[in-house]
Amino acid sequence: YLSEITENFYPYWSQYEDKEYGGILNCINNYGDKMISDQKFTWSQGRWLWILGRIFKLIQDGVITNLKANDIRSWMDSTYDFITQHSIYSQKCCYLLTREGEKLKDTNTGIYDASIYADCFALIGMSQYHKVIGNHEIQIVESLYQSIIDRIESNQFRTEPYPIPAGYSIHGIPMILVNTVYEYYSMKKELGFPYEEERNYALRKALYILDELYDERGLIREHKSTPENREYRLLDRHVNPGHTLEDLWFLIEILQDTDHLQEYLPKILQIARYTFDLGWDKEYGGLLRFVDLEGGKPKGKLINDTPCSYEELILDTWDMKLWWPHSEILYLFLLLYELTGEEDMKKRYEKSSDYVFKVFPNREIGEWMQIRTRDGKSIDKLVALPVKDPFHIMRDFIKIVELLC
Repeated sequence: YLSEITENFYPYWSQYEDKEYGGILNCINNYGDKMISDQKFTWSQGRWLWILGRIFKLIQDGVITNLKANDIRSWMDSTYDFITQHSIYSQKCCYLLTREGEKLKDTNTGIYDASIYADCFALIGMSQYHKVIGNHEIQIVESLYQSIIDRIESNQFRTEPYPIPAGYSIHGIPMILVNTVYEYYSMKKELGFPYEEERNYALRKALYILDELYDERGLIREHKSTPENREYRLLDRHVNPGHTLEDLWFLIEILQDTDHLQEYLPKILQIARYTFDLGWDKEYGGLLRFVDLEGGKPKGKLINDTPCSYEELILDTWDMKLWWPHSEILYLFLLLYELTGEEDMKKRYEKSSDYVFKVFPNREIGEWMQIRTRDGKSIDKLVALPVKDPFHIMRDFIKIVELLC
């Protein structure tokens, strides 16, 4: 995993450093050999800043020896500057910008701050930056954090390109808060600031997921409305295996840090087993993007006659094999094996690893073909944002290196 980071992934992405305006250029086709736009999503800039910060720390710790700290620091600085000088305005984040940093309005909503997730990823990256370089001037990070919490708690936020349908609560918001707030308070803790209030907030969100969104079958509900809808609506019935399995290690982090892990570990193991087995494609291998709560193709009634954007996503892409769930399960099952010694966790890791490294790597470029059909063929199709993601795979490989070192 270390050599994958330093010899394949980082060299690939270093081609897309924007040395003129800062940050990273990642609107790239699925094959990975062609830029399709020089626009910048704040979402991606924040994520990349987190990656750079973690690589910088591994260099400081002597784990990575074949990358130059000065190069990483320079790119960190330019990415942080791009976010703070261009993405953030009025204590919130612009969703999309030009290469130079001019704000662009979202085409669906006509506003700049079209997704709270962009704010969260900017905060994650900025927190990592301050933490790793020891910069105590965190006022801009504190202001953004408080703005995120205020907007979410008052329900004054957007989640483009997939708005939350009326009457629904979703897994994605408490999930991103667990990870975002964990990263934020870890920075405050490292820098010597009080952090208990933020840690308690993250714990409350984690317990909400494990208690309120938990399904006794061993699932986390992605969209929740009424008990009646659970049985017949597509949104209520569908399961996102990759999302659940990714969130489990978010939950483990905060539960470990608050001495609640042993209490919830049996439930986490149950969810990990059931969700993985439900989502695993028994015909072709790999995790299906979406499945029904009883397994197989998602089913159920639409909210209205015409599908909303998320219903359309489920119906159109349910059987695709995407990069990010497959990197997440590599880390999750190694982590669970390290925590418990349970052999079936090791076997799920091995099963995942065999599939992942057979299907996803594109050795010609050093990255992965991030989007695959059900039977593993490459497809140049948009499945969310029009970007090639520099985050999930490297984050999970970094977490694996940190776990095993």
